[in-house]
Amino acid sequence: MLTPQEKTIQEFNRIFENDSTHYFEIGGRLELIGNHTDHNRGKCLVAGCSLGLFASVKKSADNIVHIVANGFDEIYLDLDSLNGRAEEFFTSKAIVRGVAAKLVLSKFKIGGFDAYIESTIFSGAGISSSAAFEVLIARIFDVLYNDGKLTKMQLAEIAHYSETEYFGKPCGLLDQIGVAFGGVNYLDFEDLVNPRVESLDYKLPISIYLVHTGASHANLTHLYSSIKDDMLFVAKRVFDKKDLRAVSKDDFFKGIAYPTDGVSEQQKLRAQHYIDENDRVDAAREALTKHDAVGFLNAIRQSGFSSSAFLKNTMAGDYNTSPQRGLDLANTVLKDGACRIHGGGFAGTIICFVKDCEEEPFLRVMTDAFGEDHVVKVGIRESGVTHLCLTTPSK
Repeated sequence: MLTPQEKTIQEFNRIFENDSTHYFEIGGRLELIGNHTDHNRGKCLVAGCSLGLFASVKKSADNIVHIVANGFDEIYLDLDSLNGRAEEFFTSKAIVRGVAAKLVLSKFKIGGFDAYIESTIFSGAGISSSAAFEVLIARIFDVLYNDGKLTKMQLAEIAHYSETEYFGKPCGLLDQIGVAFGGVNYLDFEDLVNPRVESLDYKLPISIYLVHTGASHANLTHLYSSIKDDMLFVAKRVFDKKDLRAVSKDDFFKGIAYPTDGVSEQQKLRAQHYIDENDRVDAAREALTKHDAVGFLNAIRQSGFSSSAFLKNTMAGDYNTSPQRGLDLANTVLKDGACRIHGGGFAGTIICFVKDCEEEPFLRVMTDAFGEDHVVKVGIRESGVTHLCLTTPSK
């Protein structure tokens, strides 16, 4: 069986009838803990994922980006026109155009290239394949036209601009940092211009599984946005602050206890999730630094409960295909392990932390319910996007 590198090189050569000169790899992202905190300048733990994208690339002489990706629409993009287009929202073409536009705005060079891309990310994985694609495209432009000068944070910021301004999905910077940096990182977005990124080791004897519970998380942007909007509304209406990070914990619980005209209990619960989730992130970070599996799993359990009970983002329709059903089933066997919603929620994927002693019953229960293809063991990718030059420089 061919490796991803061998397959992408072979397919590039077949499709473009030419030899590729560069090879790139990038993983998706795992949101370990910190559900819906980044858009209010909060905290989270994020990791690179072993599932990802693989690309063979060659610089072209024209100003056209031509991308063939297995299972996706072919992309032809003339870089002479970089204005955003509403009809391209939620398309890969919009992402490429947005990355190129931000590079130009940031005084970096762009130019044409041909690329063939393979993916090992299973459908509905919820590990930010869009962010991985954005950072990958930014890095290709970086290597081909800017001598690889961009930092990991610059790659993440360019990718984030593309997603919010061109792809049309409001989000924080968590996903893009997760894929650009790789490894496990503690993120604190108190200063949005210079977020804190602290590298951590994951040395716990706990396997990580993603379980796709059936329903697609596509077309749920309005639900994700409602969480952010509710949190910001509470910050402004109850506390006259721009976001919840500007509200101290003591002030929050004093202020939230009294009725406020026009503020619902659901909005208050979502705001409380944010306040408490930041503490859970700090607890999980401390547990990782001490290699404390019990403390880490306890924080994960509390986070999972809060997302279900306070955020209400574990179901958006049929219970049988909802993340909530997955969480309920996982919790029947994970007495030592833990699980929680993964990412935006409402549909799609849950993340499960499974000890060896519970792996067999966990796999039996979850595969019976969702199928073997929807229960995937993943690892942590220690690097962000990596690059290999396939040509020998002339002496």
